[in-house]
Order: sequence, then C-alpha cells, then structure tokens
Amino acid sequence: MYIYYPSCNFAVMHRKTAKKVKEYFEKRMPVAKCCKIDQRQLEKEDIGLYVCQACREQIKDKVQTMSLWEYFDQLDDFEFPDYRGQKMYLQDCYRDIKHPEVHQAVRNLLKKMNIEVIEIEKNKENSIFCGTLHFETKDLEDEHLSHYSKEIQEKYMKEYAQQFHNEQVICTCNRCLKGILLGKGNGVHLLELLFNKM
Repeated sequence: MYIYYPSCNFAVMHRKTAKKVKEYFEKRMPVAKCCKIDQRQLEKEDIGLYVCQACREQIKDKVQTMSLWEYFDQLDDFEFPDYRGQKMYLQDCYRDIKHPEVHQAVRNLLKKMNIEVIEIEKNKENSIFCGTLHFETKDLEDEHLSHYSKEIQEKYMKEYAQQFHNEQVICTCNRCLKGILLGKGNGVHLLELLFNKM
C-alpha cells in the first residue's frame, strides 16, 4: 500500500497547491501526518511517497520509499498539463545525487508535460546545489551557506542564479527553490507545474 507523506516545508511555501495535492492523494491512499510525528503501523509491502528529501531521510528506515516523481511517472490516468514546448532550466538537488531514479522520473514527467529542459553543467549526480543548505564553492570552507550571514548567502545565490538568464528554473526540492529565489532567480517547484497550469 502507498502512503503519502506531505512535505511541511512545501505546504508552508505553497499552501494552495499543497492542499490540492493532499486532496488528490486522500482519494487514493492514506495520507500521513508530518514524517517526524506520524506513528502509523507499517507493513513490509508499504511504500512511503515523499516530496521532500528531508522526509525521505526521516522515513527510509521505517518504510520503502518512492519519490512522487516516480509515482506520477508510472500513472496512466493522470492528466498532465501541456506547456507547449516552453523552455525551462532544471535544477537537480545535491541530496539526490545517489538517486538516478529521481533524475530519470523528473525528466520523464517534464517530457510528458511538453517542457523542453535546459540542462545545466552541474546536473544529476554532479549537482553541487541545495540552496543555502549545501553549496559547493572554492571560496568558502563551509558548504552550508546557512552558517553565514544573509548578505553572504544572497551574494552566492545571486552568482549561482546568473546562469539561468531569467528563464524559469524547475526545482524538486524546497531548499533548492528557496536558494534560487534568494538569488532573485525565476524558480518554480515541480509540483506547482503538475497541479497548476501556468
């Protein structure tokens, strides 16, 4: 049985879409509480569907996990919106570097939505970016930009966001999206694209 683990961080950033997503899953499967407090009895065959990489880390020792992207990719009855060949950058999250199944599913979904993906150099397993949570630069010893002042965080996020040339940047991670937005980039979460035609 599938169990949907909603992301608290996503819900804070995208209240309307989070509500739509929750309502969608409530018709199909159990919906868990916050991954840190949910105490449900789990069976060996259960699969926890996650949006957030932090949720995946929280539940992976209790239940089999699958990203929402893999779940939607296997559906035959989901009505994918059509973005008519719109070009968008894709930001892969550093926390997914060991999850090629996530990379593939995300790209499959974008193809189904008729989005032309612009790949960046540091993508997939080579990603160096998870917003201020993880950003690799030779200039700083600490990869957690959140340990630095807001001015320094903004400086590096702005420098990073320059590569996107004002085009829309698709993120599958809340922290990645926050980093892109902090750098004044034009960011959007993949769930927003799936549930709200732009």
